[in-house]
Amino acid sequence: MKRVDDANEDTGNVPSNGSPQCRICFDGPDQELGRLIRPCLCKGSISHVHVKCLQKWRTTSASRNAFWVCPQCHYRYHFARTRVSGLASNPAVVAAFSAVIFTLIVYVSSFVTATCLGLFEQGVSENSYFFSYYFYPIDTFKDLVSSTLSILNDEFGIIEQRDGPHRPAPLSTKPDSLVIRLVKKFLLGLPLVGIGSLIQMILSMPILGPVHWIARYRSARGRRGSTRDTTAIIVVGLMLIGALRALAKVYDFTRKLAKRLLLRAEDIILEVG
Repeated sequence: MKRVDDANEDTGNVPSNGSPQCRICFDGPDQELGRLIRPCLCKGSISHVHVKCLQKWRTTSASRNAFWVCPQCHYRYHFARTRVSGLASNPAVVAAFSAVIFTLIVYVSSFVTATCLGLFEQGVSENSYFFSYYFYPIDTFKDLVSSTLSILNDEFGIIEQRDGPHRPAPLSTKPDSLVIRLVKKFLLGLPLVGIGSLIQMILSMPILGPVHWIARYRSARGRRGSTRDTTAIIVVGLMLIGALRALAKVYDFTRKLAKRLLLRAEDIILEVG
């Protein structure tokens, strides 16, 4: 670090090009070293320092007080940003926040699925042909969601039975617990998120046709026969692949968002006004 007898007497300005320099490495803005900040009351040419340069100086200085106090102006550092930065950059913390955001997205999707349930329950149109040369992403999405909902409903009963001319009133059973209801809601929204992510992924690949054929085949079967068949396994597997891709996208978004928030909070927490 640049050594001066009295930091407050150093009234030199930043370099003539107008860009501040780090008082430790004498370099300008650098992404790898972090932003140039003002962590203390020093003025002039020694007022700015890179975040990582300051951290290295504090941890390697021979003086114990250098970790807590600026050796020039004797200003005591604030450590709020250090704790926030370590927390926000921790992969486990980012993963936890990503899981929460992903879960919220799935639950919101469950309400969308419940609203559009009649559309998904229609299955394959009577005018659809299994061996068609034309495949549309929207139709593929609809048929895959319909097939996945049918499979999950057969296994877990995620779709509530409603009264109607073709829907007999369900027998009185013991109401599900809160945990069971939450799990069913999650499973109801998961196909919408997983299949949506899957369709987005395969739009640029020459495999939309086979995927749509599988979706049409399984959707046309409806609830007939056992759900533990090859096509059911493939459909659920495709949905899980899409869901994992969506979760990875959410993780990447959360990591970038945390980084941006830290950069915005840096001036408020570390710099001296």
